[in-house]
Order: sequence, then C-alpha cells, then structure tokens
Amino acid sequence: MSIKEVADSIGYCGLICRFCHESDHCNGCKSNNNCCGRHLSEQGCFQYNCCVNKGINGCWECSESPCTKDMFNEHHNIRNRTFVKVAKAEGIDKLAQYVLVNQNNGILYGWNKDYDNLESEEAIIDLLHNGVKSKYTR
Repeated sequence: MSIKEVADSIGYCGLICRFCHESDHCNGCKSNNNCCGRHLSEQGCFQYNCCVNKGINGCWECSESPCTKDMFNEHHNIRNRTFVKVAKAEGIDKLAQYVLVNQNNGILYGWNKDYDNLESEEAIIDLLHNGVKSKYTR
C-alpha cells in the first residue's frame, strides 16, 4: 500500500477509511460505496455534508476547522480532530505517511486501537510523529 492510497482514503473528517474495519466492503465516504454508519444515519454526517457543500476535500481545508460539531465534539474520540489538525499543519500526504509507517511497525489504526484512548492531542501527535507508544497511554 502506498502513501497516496492511504491519503486518498482519508475521509472528510480525518478517518482513515482504508484501515476501517469495514474496508473489505466499503470504499470510504468519498466513494459511491459509502457504508459509514454516521453517513447512513437519519441525520447524516455533519462533516461529510459540510465538506461537500463547501466543495472541499476534507475538514483540513476549512478555515473554521476543526469545529466542535458531530465527529469533533467534546464527547467524541479526539483522534479525528487531531488527525485533521495534523493534516492542516503538515499536509494530508504527511498524515498518511505517519499512519502508514506506524501501521507497518505495528501501531494500529482503528476503533479502540493505538491512537484511541490517549489522554491528549499531544499524545496522538507524539505517536504519529515518533511511532512510540508514550507515557500518555491510559
């Protein structure tokens, strides 16, 4: 898998669709085969709708990003918000590179995996940049 393939699979909200547990039958939120539960819910996905309406590739391209709505609210996992901040600061290809290198080194992406359950955005950025599970792990 290449950095480009990972970067191309990053959803509007910063989820890495290529590494999703549903990737065997879903091609991500930017595809015609979008089976994301949030997208298919009655209210839909705020980040998806917002980005499509603004004509942008993801929240990292938005001047108001990350907002505090839906996937970025304070009750949701901070991984997505942090990934969007990294993509905004360093570029989507750099985020994809970090995740891919870490994935190949056994640092796993996905719900309740290595980027989740960390204490802070700083801990997630540390894991992305350095590929070492840090003192921040709960």
